[in-house]
Amino acid sequence: MINQRIKGSKILNKFDFLIRFLYCRVPLLSSGIHKLLFWKLYISDYEALDAKFEKIKQVFADSNISFKNKVILELGPGNSYLNAYNFLLNGAKKVILVDKFPRQLHSKRQRNYFKEELEFITNKYDKQSLFFVNSSGKLESKYIEFIDKDLADIENIVADIIYSVSVLEHVRNPGKLIRQASEILSANGCMYHHIDMRDHYNFARPFLFLRYSDYVWNTFLTKEGLSFTNRYRYTDFRKLFEYYGLAITWEEKRRFDLENTEVHNKFKGLTDLDVGIWDVVLEKN
Repeated sequence: MINQRIKGSKILNKFDFLIRFLYCRVPLLSSGIHKLLFWKLYISDYEALDAKFEKIKQVFADSNISFKNKVILELGPGNSYLNAYNFLLNGAKKVILVDKFPRQLHSKRQRNYFKEELEFITNKYDKQSLFFVNSSGKLESKYIEFIDKDLADIENIVADIIYSVSVLEHVRNPGKLIRQASEILSANGCMYHHIDMRDHYNFARPFLFLRYSDYVWNTFLTKEGLSFTNRYRYTDFRKLFEYYGLAITWEEKRRFDLENTEVHNKFKGLTDLDVGIWDVVLEKN
C-alpha cells in the first residue's frame, strides 16, 4: 500500500497536468487512471467517519449543543449512512441526506458496504435491532430521508443542524450553497463543516494544484461530477460564512508546509494560505 502511494505521488509530481487532463477530459482513459492512481479517492471509510463523528460530538457537547429531537441535514454523504445512524442513536429526531451525485446502493460493492455499516453501528451501540431499519432491512423514511438534488433545488425543509465532511471544497459555487443552507437553518441552528482544501489527487504535495490559473484549472483539469475541487481558501470560506450571517463559535485549523510550493499570482499574498484542513462550527446570527 505504501509503495503504491509513493509511486503514485512520484507519477503525479512529474506528469501532473497531463494526468489531470486525461482523467477529467478523456473518458476512455478516465477509468484506467482511476484504477491505477485514484481508486481510494471516492470510497467512504466508515471507521474514519465514525471517529470524525465522535470528535465533533464532543465539540458540540462542550458547546452545550444537543442532538436530541433535532432535525439534522447532512450534505454530500456519498455512499455512507454512518453519520445518519450516529445522529439518530444520539437522540436526533430525523436525518435528511442531500447529495447531488448520489452513490448509495448503485452497485454490488455499495450494497455490501451498506450491510457492513449497519453491522458496524449495531456492534458499536450493542443493539439487537435498530429502530430506523424495518423488518425488510430497509431504512424508515420517517427517520432517514435521502434527497438526490442540489440543495438550492429543495424547498420546504428546515434543519436544526447542518453537517458536512469534505463537501464544500467540491462545490462549484460555495456561496450559493452557503446562502441556501443559512436560509434552511432554524433560528437557533448551527452548522459543522470539515473542509479539506488540499489537493485531493496528491496529499504528499497538498498545494500543488494552486499553480494553475482559474481558466486552466476549470477548463482542462477538473470536471464537476467526476473530479471537481473549487480551490477556495480559508479566507474565502470565512468571508462567505460571515456574509451570509453565520458566526464562527469554534474552529480548528491544520496547516501544511508551503515551502518550495509554486502558486499562481491569484493566490499570492493571501493570509492563512497554508491552512489545508478547517473544522468549523457556526451559528446563525
